[in-house]
Amino acid sequence: MSNWIDLSVLEHSLNWIDPDLWQILGIDPSYVQFFLVFIFMMSLMWVVRPVVEWIMLKNWTTISTYVTTTLIAFCFLQMVDRYAMIQNESSLPVYFWPVCLLAISGYGALHVLVVVTRNLWIRISKRTKRKAA
Repeated sequence: MSNWIDLSVLEHSLNWIDPDLWQILGIDPSYVQFFLVFIFMMSLMWVVRPVVEWIMLKNWTTISTYVTTTLIAFCFLQMVDRYAMIQNESSLPVYFWPVCLLAISGYGALHVLVVVTRNLWIRISKRTKRKAA
């Protein structure tokens, strides 16, 4: 795989999760990891959603784009995990996968909450406009 892809990007990603660096600043490294994966999901959704909506019909676009984005994120995180393997042992912290899964599901929950709130606001504003007229 290293012949196809420049894996130096993964080295920079692993350096962001260095626990010693974040303990000097007094920040828990799992919070930094959660934030990075959350931002990664948000950026993937921003890029993947228009492409999937263009390819598919308008039916089930939100769920399909979220599933596609999650699968892309899983593939990238799996690649980071495999890159960090030293012999039979990983150099990543023990909490790597739980925090990544929490960030992915947290993004999904926040996305659903924002969409539902926006739709509810639109319905309420339409009702108040009808009553006012």
